[in-house]
Amino acid sequence: MIIRDFLEEDNIKIFDRDIRENHADYNAKGLDNLYAQEEDNFWFIARKEYIFQTIKQFISMSEKIIEIGAGTGNVSRYLQSNGYKNISVGEMHLSGLKYAKGYGIKECYQFNLLDTPFEDEFDAVFMFDVLEHIEEDDFALQNVNKSLNKKGEIVLTVPSNMWLWNRDDAIAGHKKRYTKKELINKLESNGFVILKARYFFIGIVPLLFLRTVLNSDDKSEVKETEFSNDISMNSVLNNVLLFISRVENKINHLLPNIFGGSLLIIAKKK
Repeated sequence: MIIRDFLEEDNIKIFDRDIRENHADYNAKGLDNLYAQEEDNFWFIARKEYIFQTIKQFISMSEKIIEIGAGTGNVSRYLQSNGYKNISVGEMHLSGLKYAKGYGIKECYQFNLLDTPFEDEFDAVFMFDVLEHIEEDDFALQNVNKSLNKKGEIVLTVPSNMWLWNRDDAIAGHKKRYTKKELINKLESNGFVILKARYFFIGIVPLLFLRTVLNSDDKSEVKETEFSNDISMNSVLNNVLLFISRVENKINHLLPNIFGGSLLIIAKKK
């Protein structure tokens, strides 16, 4: 149920109008970059394909789902087009939700997860590369737990392994990268039982490590101009990396679950 009052604007339910578009956790300029690139960039394509192939084993298409921190709503649009019709999106930035509306997602909520307006409302909560933006990640997971109904499920993806930390993490507003063990412990301590935990983007780890070496984080304050950095890449390289990532997605279950560029975990409420 919804436990807080809201306003409605352009068919978007607004709970926290005073949240700024740009803040310490995420600068909204990044949403414009996402919107411009996520339909073509290999990373966004391979990630949403891996998410879909994994969650369909655990999450029924009839379940009531919200994707929190949905950005432009691109992943939810993909899942919706593949059968998850009862999916809504939540996001702090109105600009992101307006993109989501343009994608045809009907239920859009503007709110801060640290002050969730929901209680026992959803069968599943999706958070794709969101938790790493939140300093109070334990409290965020407690609020996800609160938003789920009995035996509800959470699906998370996060960037993994601090030894892959680079300047792009700082620009994106990341607070950390997680190991599998660390995130499992965090979920279990906040009322969840683990169903699946797998690293992915394993095949491109050498390239990700090279990026860390060549684009190390000097710990300086992120400049305003860095938020608008071009994230496009050479089309040939992009296609090669997409091919590698798609092959990996098909055989991921056969690969050692030791490290990767990203981590996916599915858990259910105790």
